[in-house]
Amino acid sequence: MKVSKLLKLHGMLVLTVHPDFTLAEAARRFAQSVGGRRFSLAVVTSHDDRVVGVISLGDISHALGEFEGDAAKLLVKNVMTTDVYSCGLDNDLEEVLKAMADKGIRHAPVIEGEKLAGLVARRDALEFLYQQASLDAAHLTDWLFRSDARY
Repeated sequence: MKVSKLLKLHGMLVLTVHPDFTLAEAARRFAQSVGGRRFSLAVVTSHDDRVVGVISLGDISHALGEFEGDAAKLLVKNVMTTDVYSCGLDNDLEEVLKAMADKGIRHAPVIEGEKLAGLVARRDALEFLYQQASLDAAHLTDWLFRSDARY
């Protein structure tokens, strides 16, 4: 199953921030829900929508713990993670989930043509695969136990 199929079902809502935002600005973006969803991770994009990193609520929390009130003035680019695992729309979703598990991460930006196209969240992807497997099992059961079978 391709990543594109997951994104068609779950949408392509992604919280984004710019590297030159302060942590206070980024925190305000986290505080606003997008499409009724709240996010724990934002993808850091340049002005031309290229992925340059990610920042999590945990990153902001750690900065607050280390720098206290001064953390609000720090720039996202000084706190973000720059070594980001990403995938494409044509990648196999199960392979992406395996890579995410191997790397100990819960989110992977989806890149199309060097620009952000969506985000794979482990929880959404696992739920999607479970639903697909349940549908497949129901179809098989219907097929095997059809009442119109002659023998």
